[in-house]
Amino acid sequence: MEAIKTLYLKAYFLIMALYVFFNKGIAYSYLVEALWLGGIILLILNRHKYIFIWDNRIKILFFFMLITLAYILWGAKNYPIIDSIRDSFIFEYGWFVFILFLYQDKIDLIWDNLFHIYKWFPLVALINFILQYYFPFFDTFTVFGDVTLLLYKYGDMSVHLLICTILILLNINKLSNKWLLILTLLILFDFLVIAAYSRAGMLAYIVGIFCFIYFAKDNKIKDALKSFTKYIPWALLIVIPIYLSIQVRENFQGRSAGFNQIKENITSLTTDSDNKILEDNLLWRFVWWGKIIDYSFSKEYFFQGKGLGMSLAQSDDIKMSEDDVRSPHNFHLTIMARYGIPLFILWLYWIFLLIKPLFKRKLSLKEHAITCILISFIINASFDVYLEGPMGAFPFWTWVGLLFMSVGITDANASDSSSLNIDANPINASNNTETKLAESSSINPTNS
Repeated sequence: MEAIKTLYLKAYFLIMALYVFFNKGIAYSYLVEALWLGGIILLILNRHKYIFIWDNRIKILFFFMLITLAYILWGAKNYPIIDSIRDSFIFEYGWFVFILFLYQDKIDLIWDNLFHIYKWFPLVALINFILQYYFPFFDTFTVFGDVTLLLYKYGDMSVHLLICTILILLNINKLSNKWLLILTLLILFDFLVIAAYSRAGMLAYIVGIFCFIYFAKDNKIKDALKSFTKYIPWALLIVIPIYLSIQVRENFQGRSAGFNQIKENITSLTTDSDNKILEDNLLWRFVWWGKIIDYSFSKEYFFQGKGLGMSLAQSDDIKMSEDDVRSPHNFHLTIMARYGIPLFILWLYWIFLLIKPLFKRKLSLKEHAITCILISFIINASFDVYLEGPMGAFPFWTWVGLLFMSVGITDANASDSSSLNIDANPINASNNTETKLAESSSINPTNS
């Protein structure tokens, strides 16, 4: 069994690397879904040795996953069951949180694997930009489905760039001065590209890095920041002339890299923009979001929402360029539309529980880093179809699982853990006094 678990973990991070590096171009490979199914099978096989933290955040998450099963059956009455199952994964991807708890004794290895993936991300993002805009062959090159392999959503790219930046700061002692200079150059260039193509991406990166620095209580972050920022002036001298000189075509949204586009993006966040494309991009979102809020507070949909199975764009009579847009480019309003107001409020409460400790500065170094990363995910998901699909959901729920694992280890070190040894169904765990672990063995590798 240990050999199978080791093989699964290797597959986990291989697939993670593919999704981080290729994003939408690999979304229709169904590798994440296969990994999800394999992980659930592993959970079943290891149910007698399974340990996880049972707090309010996990209880709420488990409730969402449980009630979604009922929504699948409800949706299947009127729509193809495959569409209901597809929509259900907005929460069912959350099983990766529980799957990761199979590897509590390997949490350091997990962090190392993530660092080794993300330290290469700035270079991969640059290569993606060059190949997309300078080599027409890749405009039509596909591997899975009809999506071109190099089609990368820049909002998603910003979240991964933030993760890369934070992991570099956490592991700055592992990098040589040459590596730090190269990474600074690449991160700065990638951010300028992202800022031109995605307003939400620009905002997600800025807010995430601001929270990481401003709410830090650990001097290690401040020291790492000093070591990192000393390269920024040199990087600016190199990157800005290169950025000013690039000439690329507009993308499908009518945007192209350049400081004028960045200026328009920033202006459009606070005032009306002269750019009709940017204004139209905001307008259809506001119209759709307004419709969702309007009917969600009606008697018909207040308590249960519209359910699963339908394309929300078609159901809400929103004319889109794509044939089947199932979500309104806002994960929170997707929940409101499909599940109703009570579950929407419960979701907001879950987010509140997730980030509340950040503002109280009560987090360990790694918990602090993960919380800032999750904030970036949530911001990007507020303006795009992100957590509804595997490109965003797989890494998001991985980081949520890591946060809960880190909390468990912190509690264990403080001899104040509420971990439970689950014999079968975790929903019944809190009532099983025989499965409560002693404080001194709450995160015990020998039991994992």
